[in-house]
Amino acid sequence: MARGGFARRRRPVSLKLIAILVGIGLVVIIGALFWFAGQADARRPEQTEISVPATNIGPNSKPAEGSGDAPSQ
Repeated sequence: MARGGFARRRRPVSLKLIAILVGIGLVVIIGALFWFAGQADARRPEQTEISVPATNIGPNSKPAEGSGDAPSQ
């Protein structure tokens, strides 16, 4: 009987080749992390300052309704 092409014995993969492939994979993963971090930094919105005047400070101020530690009833 004739054997198919997949019946031939293959040589085992050398450790040197595995180390090279693992090294390439690590470089690709680390490069992707830096690239995505750069994309996130480039696409962030412009920083703006938001200020609200404080109205509940001073000697004549009254506490707002529902403030304090006690629950409102």
